[in-house]
Amino acid sequence: MKTIVINNQKGGVGKTTLAVHLAWFMAEADLRVLVIDVDAQSNASDTLRHYAGSTLAADLFKPGIRIVRREDEGLTLAPADSSLTDLDRSSAAAITTLQENLAIASDQFDACVIDTPPSLGLRSVGCLVAASHVLAPIYLEDYSIKGVKGLMQTVIGVQRRYGRQDTKFLGLLPSNFNTKSPRQRTHLEQLLREAGKYVFPGQIVARDGYAEAVAERLPVWKLKRRSAQEAGREIRDVLAKIVAQMDEPAHGA
Repeated sequence: MKTIVINNQKGGVGKTTLAVHLAWFMAEADLRVLVIDVDAQSNASDTLRHYAGSTLAADLFKPGIRIVRREDEGLTLAPADSSLTDLDRSSAAAITTLQENLAIASDQFDACVIDTPPSLGLRSVGCLVAASHVLAPIYLEDYSIKGVKGLMQTVIGVQRRYGRQDTKFLGLLPSNFNTKSPRQRTHLEQLLREAGKYVFPGQIVARDGYAEAVAERLPVWKLKRRSAQEAGREIRDVLAKIVAQMDEPAHGA
């Protein structure tokens, strides 16, 4: 089982939109997908609630928990609940517990997608330790661009601290990109100049269809509106690249 963590310590960068669409995309390719919502805001859990399984995300930070896959769906959700916030005050031993429980479940699933909170606590570190792949959506504004160095230091620092140099960092993915904004285009050019090798080869363009898709609990490409269909073509191209990179041999960031 390959485990991809969608991570950025800033909110509003499109983590959940990316996570749920990646899960839908993989399930449509007949993969057995586990989605873990580690963000107590529960947005991914609300969108994917039809696929909720019997195991809560918080339970996966406890020893010896075995996830039961839903047999009737390609997706199984380990939903968030309010107890997730207590995990950041729990023992540091919980950091490696998620990885251990996912190893137990690896025979039931082909892929695991983890949506993380906009903060660096025990939960997020545990997810990075469990990851075989990490992808960081970023918003092309000043405050987000300035945080890129810290984000990279976090990912690489966790790899070194917990011996996960085999985790593959897929890159920084410009998200909610306003192509008509000169400022955002300038920031993208700056990002490519300063961190080009860490930038994912694609962008998720800001489109109206995403909000509707999340509200309807459907992939954006299943909506009928023209803007949603355009968004669907764009994000499917990005998702295909993500899956292709996950299929490549892993190496350190």
